Amino acid sequence: MKRWVERIWHQKIASKPSVFSCKRKNGKTIKAMTKRFSATKYDAGNGKHFTLDDLLRCLTIVLFLSAVQPALADGADRREFDEALRLGALGHYGESARLLREIQRKHPNDPYVLTELGTAYMNNYNDVQNGTDKGEKCFRRALQIDPELGKAWARLAECYDARGDFVSGVKFATKALTVKKPDFDGYHERAGALSNLKRDSEALKDIEMFLQKHQNPERKYFVQRATILENLKQYDRAVAEYRRLLKDKYEDQVVYREVNCLQAMGKPEEAIKCLNALIAHNKQDDTGYLSRARLLESMGKHKEAIADYSKAYDLQPSKAALKERAAVYEKIGRKDLAQKDRREIDRL
Repeated sequence: MKRWVERIWHQKIASKPSVFSCKRKNGKTIKAMTKRFSATKYDAGNGKHFTLDDLLRCLTIVLFLSAVQPALADGADRREFDEALRLGALGHYGESARLLREIQRKHPNDPYVLTELGTAYMNNYNDVQNGTDKGEKCFRRALQIDPELGKAWARLAECYDARGDFVSGVKFATKALTVKKPDFDGYHERAGALSNLKRDSEALKDIEMFLQKHQNPERKYFVQRATILENLKQYDRAVAEYRRLLKDKYEDQVVYREVNCLQAMGKPEEAIKCLNALIAHNKQDDTGYLSRARLLESMGKHKEAIADYSKAYDLQPSKAALKERAAVYEKIGRKDLAQKDRREIDRL
């Protein structure tokens, strides 16, 4: 890329000082020159060519990457920082936080280190009670140092969403997207907050924008989009998304979301087929039997429902299975068995 820049500079730009002396008031001249230069193809060697627009896009990426990296001059600290990020990506947030604390002691005013440390604190499941508070302190300190750091605003939004303050979550996520160093995670954070505020139409726009701006989004963001579609009663689209996800990777929770949609669409038989497949996939899943029992009961298939309630209870004794089975026994006139289940509930 350096050779490309030098080639353009010497061949096309430095040789034309009029480009720099052209006055801004001469808008037409500037526009025409910009159009001509941006469309011109330059030789990059090896038979490849590129335009000035291509070069500007590359420079934008380089400048962006340099803007979102910590200024760690010490090579050892840089390696430790990268290792901390790697540990965090693997879910080892306690170890990640330990490394980042050491780096932060040496670089107390690096907002990027503070932001990553806050993220590690917030995601450390071994310190859930204090993690969010400790994370918020790191994010606010980072923003005191650099108020234009979008990632710190996005993580601050996540803190407030975790506390259920979705109005503040929307506010801080919006800030993450509008500062000089924006972070596109703000889109999915704001989508989540808006959805919790029952503003799903706006949430859908945000999650769509997030998915457009990321080349390889994590699976959970597609699930988030499908859930928002479900909230909007766009069940056909939600089911299509869930089925695409299941084709890629089978997960029980996604099946349950699909079943909910199919029930809402008035397609209980299709929902039963989904649950049949789930139970065949995992015959020890008591929740699968319990879900199918409820669906069968809603269809008036009492005997089949009782069989599934019984299987669910055998796999995992619960008051819910006994209570619901007792209600079905009442419907079919077996009050003796209903009373037996209710006595068993009292014993549990």
